Amino acid sequence: VDSPRAASEALREQLRDTKRKYESLLGLARALTSHFYSLVQTQHALADAFSDLSQKSPELQEEFGYNAETQKLLCKNGETLLGAVNFFVSSINTLVNKTMEDTLMTVKQYET
Repeated sequence: VDSPRAASEALREQLRDTKRKYESLLGLARALTSHFYSLVQTQHALADAFSDLSQKSPELQEEFGYNAETQKLLCKNGETLLGAVNFFVSSINTLVNKTMEDTLMTVKQYET
């Protein structure tokens, strides 16, 4: 027969394992945020470059203008997605570093 202490320890180990998995997910999500932020910055720079070329190259003004507008749209949509990813990272961070930590402490306190 399992003692309450053994059951509590098993629960804590399960929670720690779950927490490690979420920490890994959090690390990946942070890396995605960083890489995606760089991508959006690059798209912004491309939009500026195409816009500048559009002004300086009358024979290709339409093509460069179209490319500039496309990059600006990609940038705008990228910033929206970046906002959603940042919210996801913030939520997972709260789950890992607050909620799960509090749960582990609560389970441990019930042992005493």
